Amino acid sequence: MSTKLNVLHMCLSTGFGGLEMYPIRVGKAMSAKGHNVFGIAQLNTPACGSMADTFLATYSLSSRGAGYYHLFELMKWIKSHDINYVHCHKSSDLMLAVLLKKLCGFTLIYTDHMGVKRPKKDFYHNFIYRHVDLLLSISHFTRQGNVKALPVPPEKIKTLWLGTEIPIKKPEMIDLKKQLSLSNEVVLIGIVGRLTQGKGHEELLQAFNQLLSPKVHLVIVGGLTDKTGGDQEYAEGLKRYVVDHGIENKVTFYGFSECPGELLSCMDVVVVPSHLEAFGLTVIEAMAAGKAIIGSKYGAIPEILADSGVLVDPFDTVGLAKAIDFLCQNSEERDRLSVLSKRRAQIYFDQDKHVQTLLNLYQQCK
Repeated sequence: MSTKLNVLHMCLSTGFGGLEMYPIRVGKAMSAKGHNVFGIAQLNTPACGSMADTFLATYSLSSRGAGYYHLFELMKWIKSHDINYVHCHKSSDLMLAVLLKKLCGFTLIYTDHMGVKRPKKDFYHNFIYRHVDLLLSISHFTRQGNVKALPVPPEKIKTLWLGTEIPIKKPEMIDLKKQLSLSNEVVLIGIVGRLTQGKGHEELLQAFNQLLSPKVHLVIVGGLTDKTGGDQEYAEGLKRYVVDHGIENKVTFYGFSECPGELLSCMDVVVVPSHLEAFGLTVIEAMAAGKAIIGSKYGAIPEILADSGVLVDPFDTVGLAKAIDFLCQNSEERDRLSVLSKRRAQIYFDQDKHVQTLLNLYQQCK
């Protein structure tokens, strides 16, 4: 693609999980390809700070509501940068994006990162979605829901799997076992992601408490407070379970990490027991690191993982424990799955391929 594009990513979320990190990651890659990338974010949020550090220019709003108050200022700012594509990442930001589109005339792209939970075919949503030029679903699983629930022609709804960096060579790893004072014989089991309901931490702890393998250690990576993207009450409940069942010496709450890929590289088995994942960014990050993965059989994870990992029912803690035990005791099977997952990541989830496909889709919906 030789044409330089002027792209604006809009994300007024106050959190900083996979959804909020996505526009930063793809925007950075677009900049590296020579395109001009801009941002709109909420003031004093992690997303706003990252956009300001990464993009050519970022317009910060004190709140989502402030966007309507400053609508004409935003219009002038967008026109001054000759922005021709606006990529929106939160459904709650779409009305503002639509009003700006009517004033500025850009092409509007929306990625549904969460999956639709209920039908949205009333007058309000009909007005919004008829102005969306392209709706991107992050999995076939979420696309099925989008087609049924949203007032958008199916041909305007396309599946685009997310991408991640694929290390060309093995990265310089931190020695997590040494950091945790564990022997090399210990099998390190890891779960990485936001500590919140639906991610399967409770079920994983229940399964871990049933393991037969003696030399195992569980590392839970994710923010433990609201400020670091976690549900503090939920995290405290997990900690209480660990104490109540006397497994404090076998479980580590690592907390938030800005480099989850480095931690994934240190793990022997990665478990993603989400109840109903719209995609599963941790899954492809673990695949890129060449890990043996146990994933939920629900939601989008089966289509992402395919035959390169083990699928389980996250609510069946006995079955989950057996799957973990099997991989803990079989290094050859872990190695086999490692090769398969890395290969699948390279073919389907390479970040550079993802961004190039995204840029092509922008131009196709012009």
